[in-house]
Amino acid sequence: MNFLEGLFKIALVRRVDTFTSLGGILTSIFVLLFAPTLINLIIVNQFWVLIVMLRDWHLCRTTENKLYQKVSVNVPFNKEMFNKIWSPAWRSGLSGFMSVGLTNLTGVVYAQFGNTSSIASYLLALRIINQIRDISMAPFYSKLPVLAMLRVKNDTETLIKVIKRGMFLSHMIFVTGFLAVGISSDYLLGLIHSDVQFVSKDLWLLIGIAFFIHRFGGMHIQVYLSTNHVISHIADGVSGGIYIITSLLLSSYVGVYAIPIGMIAGYLGFYAWYSALFSYKSLGGISFWQFEKKVSIPFIMILAIFSILTLALG
Repeated sequence: MNFLEGLFKIALVRRVDTFTSLGGILTSIFVLLFAPTLINLIIVNQFWVLIVMLRDWHLCRTTENKLYQKVSVNVPFNKEMFNKIWSPAWRSGLSGFMSVGLTNLTGVVYAQFGNTSSIASYLLALRIINQIRDISMAPFYSKLPVLAMLRVKNDTETLIKVIKRGMFLSHMIFVTGFLAVGISSDYLLGLIHSDVQFVSKDLWLLIGIAFFIHRFGGMHIQVYLSTNHVISHIADGVSGGIYIITSLLLSSYVGVYAIPIGMIAGYLGFYAWYSALFSYKSLGGISFWQFEKKVSIPFIMILAIFSILTLALG
C-alpha cells in the first residue's frame, strides 16, 4: 500500500477497494443468511483480508511498467537513512496507538463489565462507524501527494482550494453515512432478523460526534504533516490521556456512555483545536471562519440539528 501511495496510485486503489469491500459485504450477508455461525463469519472476514493483500501485491507488480519487480530488495542497511526514518516513525506509531489503538481497545475494556447483548451492540456500532470513517477518508487522503507537491511549489492558493474540497467531500460522506445508519439501523437489522440490537440513538449520536471531531482534527494533522513536521504524537498523546482519564472517572456513573464522552473530551479538548491551529498557521495564518465556513461548519450545523431532534424525540 505504501508503495502504491508513493506512486500516487491512491485513486486506483480506492476504485478497486470498492469492489473488494462489496465482495466482503455480500459474502458476509450470504453467511448470515445460510450459515450463520461466528466461525463462518470469521473465516469469510479473514478470506477477504487475504484477497486485499493479494490485490495490492498484484497492483504493485503491474503498475508503472512493472517497476515493483525491478526494485532491488537487497539494499544494504543505511544507518543515516534509518535515523531519518526512525524519528517520524516512532511519533507516528505512538500517535496510532493513542488514537485508533485506544478506540479499538474500548471494546475489550467494555467486555469486562458489559453484558453480552450490549457488548455485541457496541462492537457492531464501532465496526460500522469505522467503515464510514474509512470510506469518508478517500476524497481527502487521495490528495495527499498533491498537497506535498503544492507545498514544494509554495502554491498556497491552490493548496487551500484542494484541501477545502477534499475536506468538504470527506465531511459530507461521513455525515451522510452516519445519519443514514442512525435513521435506518433498526429497520435493516430487523430485515435480516438479526439477534443483535443496535445501540441506542443517543449513544450512536455521541459516537458519531466523537468520530466527526476526530476526522476534523485528523485531516488538519495531515495538512500540517505535508510540511514534514510531525506533531501527531503530541496531539494524540495528550488527547488520548484526556480520553482515558475522563472515561475512567465516568465509567461507574454512565457505563458505556463514558467511552464516547471521553473521546469527545479528548478530541474537542485538545486534538481538534491543536491540529487546526498548526494547520491554519501553515496555510498563511488563515482564520477558522475563513477556512471552515464552507467546509465543516455546514456539517456541524447538520449534526447539531440531528442531535436536537434525537434528544427531543427520545
